[in-house]
Amino acid sequence: MYQLKQISMLLTLFTLFIAAIPVVVIAQQPADSSNKIKQRAAADTLLFSRTDSMRQVTVTASRNMLQVENGRITMNVANSTLAAGSSVFDLLKKMPGIGIGQDDNISLRGTEGVNVLIDGKMNYLSGKQLADLLKGLSSDNVAKIELVTTPAAEFDAAGNAGFINIVTRRRTIRGYGIDLRSTVTRGSTWMFNENIGASINTGKLSLYGSFDYNMPNRKVKSTSGNTVQEHDTTYRLERINTSNYHIKFYTWRLGGEWRIHDRHQLSAHYHGYFDDFTAPKEAVVNRYAGGHQLHSAVTTFNNIIEPYHYDAGNLAWLWQIDTAGKKLTTETHYISYRNLSDALMTSITTEGSTGDVTAENALRSHQPGYITIRSAKSDLEWPYKNIMWKAGLKYAYISNDNNYRFDSLIGNVYREAASMSNHFLYHERISAAYVSASRKFKRTSLLAGLRIEHTDAKGYTVRDGFTNRWTYTSFFPSLSIDHAMNRSKFNISISRRINRPTYADLNPVRWYTDQYFYYSGNPALVPEMAWLFSTAFTFHHKYILTATWGIRENYMTKKLTIDAAANAVKSQTANFSSMQRFDVLLSAPFSAGPWSMQLSAGVNHSRYPIPQTGNDVIASRWAANAQVQQQLKLPGGFRFELASFVYSRELWGVYLKDELFFMDAGMRKSFLKENLVLQFTFMDLLRTYRLRGASLSNTANYWYNDRPEAHRISLSVRYHIGGRLLPKKASSIEEQERL
Repeated sequence: MYQLKQISMLLTLFTLFIAAIPVVVIAQQPADSSNKIKQRAAADTLLFSRTDSMRQVTVTASRNMLQVENGRITMNVANSTLAAGSSVFDLLKKMPGIGIGQDDNISLRGTEGVNVLIDGKMNYLSGKQLADLLKGLSSDNVAKIELVTTPAAEFDAAGNAGFINIVTRRRTIRGYGIDLRSTVTRGSTWMFNENIGASINTGKLSLYGSFDYNMPNRKVKSTSGNTVQEHDTTYRLERINTSNYHIKFYTWRLGGEWRIHDRHQLSAHYHGYFDDFTAPKEAVVNRYAGGHQLHSAVTTFNNIIEPYHYDAGNLAWLWQIDTAGKKLTTETHYISYRNLSDALMTSITTEGSTGDVTAENALRSHQPGYITIRSAKSDLEWPYKNIMWKAGLKYAYISNDNNYRFDSLIGNVYREAASMSNHFLYHERISAAYVSASRKFKRTSLLAGLRIEHTDAKGYTVRDGFTNRWTYTSFFPSLSIDHAMNRSKFNISISRRINRPTYADLNPVRWYTDQYFYYSGNPALVPEMAWLFSTAFTFHHKYILTATWGIRENYMTKKLTIDAAANAVKSQTANFSSMQRFDVLLSAPFSAGPWSMQLSAGVNHSRYPIPQTGNDVIASRWAANAQVQQQLKLPGGFRFELASFVYSRELWGVYLKDELFFMDAGMRKSFLKENLVLQFTFMDLLRTYRLRGASLSNTANYWYNDRPEAHRISLSVRYHIGGRLLPKKASSIEEQERL
């Protein structure tokens, strides 16, 4: 069997090989590398990572799964066999520019706290909650995923790397339609997903509804380690974690559009879900006091019950003022999110040589969280003398209330742990206005805009009386220029952006992995500001080269410290002084008869300070990636797909992540004039998907090696009756995605 390290050294040659020969590559399953992750992190080698896209360029090949178009990278999922049985979270792993780190944190172009929209609507989640939501959304319902890297002034200024928009399947023909879908997936456990959607369209009145039941159960195994000081003795900790996630997602959507008049339309949409989430976790922490002598072992059982409730509704009115393109749109949104979390963590300490129990303790937590968001916006489009003018206003109010309590077991009685309990309150008001103008001069197009946002925010922890308040007004200009040259096009753009702290990152509540490691919010965070510069060149209407440079102040990312009172590693988001990142991406489609291929390859360079116990040091590293996605039409109407992904080592906050390589394969066949579709998918074909890394900061010399449950096989059956289903209108606000 090949070692994973040996495969990583041959990744470039292997990628070129599968790009040239459209066949299934059968390889031996690699074993885990035996080298320690910390030793690999110390090596000063070339790093590779994902990259991003540009504005106003187009890939025209209709069969390409990956396209770069209108300022966004688009992954076309609707007819892909690789989507069957997977989740939206699985799809994001395959997008250029998106990274997945430890604890399922999502980053876009090196920035965490990514804005994620569903059909143009913010989902109002972040961090762990966002990851769980995306794992509960079946990719079978998705038409495409868009990465918008340089939004114009009419979009919210939030998101220093742009935003991600998940577009669900849309059908528009009049009449009625019913879609039925069933998917069964086998990993370490059986997973099921059932969906029904229906609609009716009379021309003046359109109604739709859908219900989805999803069981994305999974198991995650990981190892990690660090050192701690106790009574002048240094202990080396090595832990083994096993997490079993038992999840039942219930998702429902209702909506309709009523054309009151030829120029007036009223619409209402509602999206709700309930997540029945339980996660029994077990961690075994071996403590070594010098050399390899086992001093003691701590076994921790952490039973978590976290039901999520989410309700989002919006009303919209559209007025087509005239036939020349003038129109006014007004929208209101109301979102309620409730997270009722309870956990019981018990720990048993045994002596290393005898196995005798030396200590037992228990920690109980109750962490109810309530977030409410109300917003209203209005947008005006007004063409005048060959110039398209746009202007708009927006107001949003957000409240966050989390009265959490921890209790320790003392003498068979649970007593409140006052130092860990608190009541976090947060209120935020954002007022915004923008104006933009676009015009085309022969072969040159110009788009310029200015957005102004006033923020008044206050975070308050009741028990210690800590208050963090921001009141500021910021301007966000944007400029984009496109020039067409025969079969080529050139673009250059610049914009200023802001990345506000997510509500979870501000909340100082703790989330324990075991008694030696926990995540916590940071109420002292301040917003991150950035300037983004990008240029792009497309030639022959399909080959695309882009370059992007970002400069960020008060850069937010994870930081590791040692909590001396708990003698545990504390992971929390913190502000760093600055960050610079340069990205280059090449995208090229190829085809020959029944075979087509999309090749994407890129390099980037990141530079920012890493905190140390002494003076901070500057981390600076190159990184690159390559993705090959192939489609092959077979006799009998079968279609085969094979996708390969390779990423080298890259910087991820204070971590240096290891290289990553994995492959997916799938087969698709349709019957009854495309009304019946069968799809078979094999994810992580060679079982090589791993997430590994080590801290470059000596404030906590922590390393991890996670093995998510990516190796799965799925069968999906979809049947359509009647007319096609209706589209779900897109509307967006920024605040909810920071939950």
